[in-house]
Amino acid sequence: MTDHPIIKNVERALDYIAVQLNEDRAPHLDEVARESGISKFHFHRMFKLITGESCAEVITRLRLARGSAALTDTSTSITESAFIAGYGSSQAFAKAIKREMGQSASEIRQDAERLASTIQTLCEPVDADNVQHIAPTRIEICSLDPLDIILIHTKGVYLDLAETYGELWNLADNPADIVAVLGMPLHDIETFEDPEFEFKSAIALSSSVSNLPDHMKRETIKGGEYLLVRHQGLDADIPKTLNALYAFVLANPDITLSDTPCLHHYIDDPEEVEEARCRTDIYVRVEHIGQ
Repeated sequence: MTDHPIIKNVERALDYIAVQLNEDRAPHLDEVARESGISKFHFHRMFKLITGESCAEVITRLRLARGSAALTDTSTSITESAFIAGYGSSQAFAKAIKREMGQSASEIRQDAERLASTIQTLCEPVDADNVQHIAPTRIEICSLDPLDIILIHTKGVYLDLAETYGELWNLADNPADIVAVLGMPLHDIETFEDPEFEFKSAIALSSSVSNLPDHMKRETIKGGEYLLVRHQGLDADIPKTLNALYAFVLANPDITLSDTPCLHHYIDDPEEVEEARCRTDIYVRVEHIGQ
């Protein structure tokens, strides 16, 4: 699998992160995704699957490694070490070190052996063998026709979308007019607690709606070939199901994913079905499948 093009893309991302940190700047995650050549809609899940760490975790670890290395020079203050690590204050640096290593920068500095161990730990990547430990999951290749939808684009409210979907549901004259209830995360689903996390809540209707409120939009989901995996259970476990799908992509280098977000088709109503039994079909559009 080391020759897989996505592996090389992730290696390119790691090289880019290192170059930027050497220039004393922490790159933005979307910037790293763009430089890697992997679609931003799939980058973070692929990156973590291959490296064992999220892109943000790698950047934080390497920044702290630079700052910790600076602590070995007793003439360098903790504030200066913080700036070397890219933090705006010694307090922020100490807080990050304590969160990562269990001790503050000043405590670690007083113990030369502990400091050396910290630097070594921060410089070394985690043991990434995630792909080998993913349970086999049924992945299908299917074709979808273009689908017209009505959506509401939200930010930072993923866990509180009942009202949003209620607004969409009320567009239908009859519940039977609702063809599908859908969702499209524009960032990695595991980062839903981030206030910048964006999500498109959507429905497809069999009937037309003439006038929409300003905060609703029409969009067409592209037709074509898709990978399909069924998730059953809690939303919090969706990343595990996505890992299985992306592991399938890594095992099939002839598959090229499209630069489009995952499409979640919610089969069951969580108000009627226990969440642990709710089914969600997850579609990922494929640009190319080699023969």
